[in-house]
Amino acid sequence: MKLLITIIISLSFANISPAQNNVDSVVNKLIDVMGGKEKLVAINSIKKSGNIEFSGQKIPITYYAINNVAERTEFTFSGMTGYNILTKDSGYNFSPFQGQTSPENMTAEDVKLSQDDLDLAGILVDYKKKGYNIELLENEDVDGVDAIQLKIDIAPHKTVFYFIDPSTYYIIRIKAVTNSNGQQNTNTSDFYNFKKTREGILYPYTFDNITYDSIEINVPVNPNLFKPSK
Repeated sequence: MKLLITIIISLSFANISPAQNNVDSVVNKLIDVMGGKEKLVAINSIKKSGNIEFSGQKIPITYYAINNVAERTEFTFSGMTGYNILTKDSGYNFSPFQGQTSPENMTAEDVKLSQDDLDLAGILVDYKKKGYNIELLENEDVDGVDAIQLKIDIAPHKTVFYFIDPSTYYIIRIKAVTNSNGQQNTNTSDFYNFKKTREGILYPYTFDNITYDSIEINVPVNPNLFKPSK
């Protein structure tokens, strides 16, 4: 009986271990390509500046973030500046071009589901310690690329899918599926124009219709930026 149990347990681990090894192999390769764990965990702040391409116009956009504290994306159009702010316990959206006269609060559920955005090292670094589960799924076609696909369970109501170019190990598409406020939402973004910062950290300088001209790491960021204002 003991022998039978031992055989069953051994077979179970034989089935599980290769899959986990494959996941960790992909994750480790991704982290190395992005610059390595040491450089990624050393990111304390980021400032990105660029433009949104919209109806033939370029709309200035700036992104500020302090690691695991807060982030702000602001954009200027027709002389007005709108923004999205996320902190550890709150969030705000302000779009004056759409008639808003004061910031709108994000729901508590949306704030909670967005917290991984504040992790500037990225969700792959120490993913097990963070409580995430990662699966390696079948490859999927992404604009002609036979992309490696990772499924990352961030929370009970949030799953993220990474699509990776096997020739470079660049993440070329991210799909996030969330269930919040009684609705399921799916957001997909495609990434291009990969370059390294002077610190040696790889970023896509273009995603969807946004292109950044500069990405600065560990620059001073004014905490007042994360307070809502008109």
